[in-house]
Order: sequence, then C-alpha cells, then structure tokens
Amino acid sequence: MNLFCAGLRKTLKPRPRLTGSQWADQYRIVAPGTSPEPGPWRTDRVPYLREPMDAATAHDVEKVVIMAASQVAKSELLINVMGYFIDQEPSSIMMVQPTVEAAESFSKERIDPTFQATPALRSKMAAPSDPEKGRSRKTSSTIRMKHFTGGYVAMVGSNSPSGLASRPIRVLLCDEIDRFGQTQEGDPLKLAIQRTTNFANRKIVLVSTPTTELRAGGPTVWSEFMASDQREYEVECPHCHKRFTLSWDNVKWDKDESGAIIDTSIRMECPHCRAKVRGGDRPDPYLLASGVWVPKNPGSETRGYHLTSLCSPWVRLRDLVHEWHDANGARDKAGMQEFINLKLGQPWREEAEDADLWEKISARREFYPEGGVLPDEVLMLTCGVDVQHDRLEASVFGWGAGYESWGVCHKIIYGSPKEPQAWSTLDALLMSVFPSKDGRELRIGCTLVDSGDGTCVEDVYRYTRQRERARVFSCKGSSVAGKPVIDRPSRNNALHAALFVLGTDGAKRLIFQRLAIRDIGSGFIHFPLSRDSGFTDDYFQQLTAERFVRRFNAGRMTERWEKIRERNEALDCCVYATAAAELMRPTLEALVKEPQPQLQASPAPRPRRRVFSKGISL
Repeated sequence: MNLFCAGLRKTLKPRPRLTGSQWADQYRIVAPGTSPEPGPWRTDRVPYLREPMDAATAHDVEKVVIMAASQVAKSELLINVMGYFIDQEPSSIMMVQPTVEAAESFSKERIDPTFQATPALRSKMAAPSDPEKGRSRKTSSTIRMKHFTGGYVAMVGSNSPSGLASRPIRVLLCDEIDRFGQTQEGDPLKLAIQRTTNFANRKIVLVSTPTTELRAGGPTVWSEFMASDQREYEVECPHCHKRFTLSWDNVKWDKDESGAIIDTSIRMECPHCRAKVRGGDRPDPYLLASGVWVPKNPGSETRGYHLTSLCSPWVRLRDLVHEWHDANGARDKAGMQEFINLKLGQPWREEAEDADLWEKISARREFYPEGGVLPDEVLMLTCGVDVQHDRLEASVFGWGAGYESWGVCHKIIYGSPKEPQAWSTLDALLMSVFPSKDGRELRIGCTLVDSGDGTCVEDVYRYTRQRERARVFSCKGSSVAGKPVIDRPSRNNALHAALFVLGTDGAKRLIFQRLAIRDIGSGFIHFPLSRDSGFTDDYFQQLTAERFVRRFNAGRMTERWEKIRERNEALDCCVYATAAAELMRPTLEALVKEPQPQLQASPAPRPRRRVFSKGISL
C-alpha cells in the first residue's frame, strides 16, 4: 500500500516549469555525427542562444525572429525548441524548410538522430523510424511526419502548398525563410502562419540567414527583423566595463609594407576605450558570457535577434579578416555577398558594392607641399566641431574655386565638454595660422559647433556666444528633406547665442556627390597623406558611415540616411565644415575673383554689421 501511494504521488506530482534553455541543458543530447561537439547540450557554450530559446518557449511571447549568420548553432536552437514542446507541452508542430528535399534531409540527418540520442524524446516516440522503408511498422510515423504522445511533428517544404494547408498547427518553426519560393497559392510563409490562427497560445519562430532586403512574393528575415524589437548582443568590455555590440566595425588589423595582413595585429577593440578585447583566435568564453540582449526598437511585441559569426565560439577572427580581405581585394561581388550574409548575418544590398568607398578615398590621399603648408589653391578655411560626452572632434577644410576642397586636419580633443580644458585646446586650434605655399597665412574663417548632443547644450552656447565676432557659431542638425544646408540663425535660448539649424540631408547629399568625383577640379575633395593630419582609415570609415536609402512602407516611399557603421563623427564634422563654407559663400566667391597677389595675411577689419550668405545678418 505504501508503495502504491508513493507511486501515485510521484505520478500526480506536477512537472516543474522549465525554460527552453533549462530543458535543453537537462535533457538534450547532441547526437554524434550531427555536431563537432556531441554529447549533453550546454547552453553555456553558446550563451547568446539562452534568451532566444527561452523566448521561443515562453508563454508571453508569440513570435520570435532570428536573423543569423552561419556557424552560430541556429539549427540546434530549432531542434531544442522542438524537443521542448514534444517533452513539456505536446502540441501539433510544423517545421518548414525551403524545399521538400531539404525537409526530408533535415528529418533524417538531424531530427531522427536527436530523437534516438535523447532519452526524454525517445521515450515519447511509439517506435523508431525505419530508414529503409521510410515508415515505422508500429506507428504512422514517416520521414516527414513524426507522431509522439500528445502531438506530432510535420516536416514540410515551402514548395509544397498541400503540406502547408492541410492541418492546424500550434507551433510553427520556419528555417531559412529567405530561400522560400513562391507557390501558385501565394506566399508559403503566409500560408504556414495562417495554419496557427486557431490557437490562442500559438508560437511562431522564424529563423534564417539573410540574403537581400526584399524578396519577390513574400517577406524576408530582414523585413521581419525590422518589424521586431531588434535585439543586439552587447558584451561588456573587461577594461572600461562599458557595453558594446559585437560588430565588424570594431575589428581592426595592421598591414606590412607589402600590404599583407599582420596576423598578430588582428583584434577587436572596444569602441569606448579602444582597448583590445579579443585577438585573432576564437572569442574568450568570458566575453561571450558577459553579453546581454538589448532591444533597439522596444515598442514591438515581436522578439527579434541578430546573430553574427563574431559571437560564434567556433569561428576564428583571423579567418574572417582574411576572408573579407581576399573578397574585397579581388572586388569579388559574390564573395562579398557571401561574407555579409553568412558571416555578418546582414542582408546584401546592391549599394554594398560601394561598401569599400572609404578605402578608395583613403587610397587617393596625396602629398601636400612640404613643410606642412597648404596648396596655393586654398583661399579660405572652415571648421566643423562635433561634441561628444568625453571629447571634441574638429575637422578643418580649405576651400578654393568651384568649391574644390582640401582636408587640412582632423583633431580629437579628449576631455569633458563640461570642463574648460577641452574648449581651451579647441581655442588653440581655431586661432592657429596655416601658411600656404605662396606665402599667405590663412586663419579659420568660420566654425560651426554642434549643440545637438543634449547634455552639453549650454556649454556650447556659452563657448560660441563669446566668440561670435570670430565667426564661431552653434549649430544643430535637422533631417527634414529639402531643408537648405544653412538658413537664418535664431537666438531663442537662455544665452541668446546664434544657433544655425542645418539641413543635414542636403549637406550629406552634397558631400557624397563630391566624394564620388574622380577628376581633380570643381567639387573634388583632397585629403593629405601626412600621418599627423588625423585622416586615418578610421576617419574614412566614419566619413562614409551612412548611406541614403529608399523604402516602401504602407504604400508610401520613405527616404532617409541610414548608418552602416556605429561611428560617424567624421561625417558630422564634415557636414558642419561644409555648412560653414555655405555660410561664407559670398566671402569665398569674392576671394576667387580677387587677383592672387592681393591675398595678404592681414586680418580683415571687423565690420559693424556682418552679412553672410542668403542675406543672413547678425
């Protein structure tokens, strides 16, 4: 009797509620031959999968989108989610692969071995499948239909409309949706999702390596990810303890004199403190374990995760660098697309063929006259200053006839803008004298300082208000399309400082048009080869860190500038310096008309009323 009661209590005892990752750690066995690391599953090996697995099995999350690179165990995640629902919440499950053949291969090569190797799943199946006949003798299970206690798994190809439309489904797992085709009955992904509408507790998991942003006839993982909360995996820097995303922009390396990559120099840097956080080998497990998922679009109810090969514990950083370098050096468009899709987990855009624009600009740098002097063609100087919470960045440009321009220097002044030291160093730059080859001495004619940071607005106003006679003004950007590069200033602030609102859309279009000019002359932008000028590879990557995109949304076309790299301070500085040149347009046009010998070093007299472009007066 006691044994009977003990057995009854054990039978009636509720099963503990597990998350997806907890179930995988406790029950999942990775079958030999299906993975380089067979045996008990360990989520700690791929800590970035913990939250996506838990979200895919949570009751309060309906839809999960995973845009992933290769070699990040995304297929293992799908198998873990499937195993969880088979063991913990028996349901009707459908897995959709791009083709019927791919579904059968996945069933035979991944699912069947997992069921046999994992006792918790093997016990749920009435009998093992017979690979010779494709059908079990004791059950109705086949290669494409797995019956278990309380439910089934249907393996379907996106090219089989009958398989997509024949049954109600509670759990929908879709793999490689960017490779789904188009059927006579419509988009297969929409057909599959339609099968889940009868379930209030349905679960939809979409996983894919991206291909392009758009796909004829249906959505892509990119479009689904952009509609989600867009989570990125941020790790903690072991040096400054600030968090940053594992992105390709943070990967650096050096080259020898022949242009070959120095393997020992390959590294990933923290974007905050510039310290080395990873070498050329596999990532440190402690770095991956420090990561957390941070939503970039928190208003969406759909969970979205972006996984890059930089997260993978099996991928060496040096292999990625050499693969990128080889494809880029050979101008191999197909190779670059494979790298962006398979390694970075990002969609390929046709504009990406100009992704090496920064390298082209860097490669065309030239020697200015010896002794650090400016070319004779430079008639006027302007400066643009970007304000960050821990530094100021300033770019000085020279301007000549036809708005041909010369980069003079780019300086990074470290120090809080709330302290006077950084501004004093900026003063030294703005008061500098720049000699030209023909003996003239030029000073910076106009400077625009960004006040749009939000935390140092009054500090910027205070600085520029006291220097307006030297043509140092505050500015802030406006992304409104069609707005002029620079317009009349306002003084609607507590310090009554002159504030210019810049049309950044027009300014960026103008800059990129000029960067595309290949022949020296009107509009061409020169850059010096001097090492101490500040025009480094990092500068040119920042200068080209944005691109102009057009997208259709709700039947309307939207246009905007989109960041393709995390840092764009150099572009902002160039925008401000260009706007300052537009402000000084009358002065430049007058200088162009003056005979060259009349250009002297004597400072211009201070007028009582200063008139700038478009009749702007202060």
